[in-house]
Amino acid sequence: MSVKVRFYSYDIEFDFENSVEFPIAPQVGDEVNLISFFKYRTSERLEYVNNMEDLYLYENAVVSERTWCNDFEKTEIYLLVKLNYTKRK
Repeated sequence: MSVKVRFYSYDIEFDFENSVEFPIAPQVGDEVNLISFFKYRTSERLEYVNNMEDLYLYENAVVSERTWCNDFEKTEIYLLVKLNYTKRK
């Protein structure tokens, strides 16, 4: 059974309006790379890569918090995950 996940971070702004399907729920301390959720050669993927470069952030992030939420408009239960990114030196 897959889990619907939404992300947020204080390091970068996400424009995700929909959940991303994960085969299992990410745990606190897990490393996540969101680039694989963008289709290859799309404007969204390019924008994400450019934002990461502009902010000097590595593409991998660590899950630091998790909260189960209920979106009443979409009648969907999802896992809200906070990601912490590391700055490049």
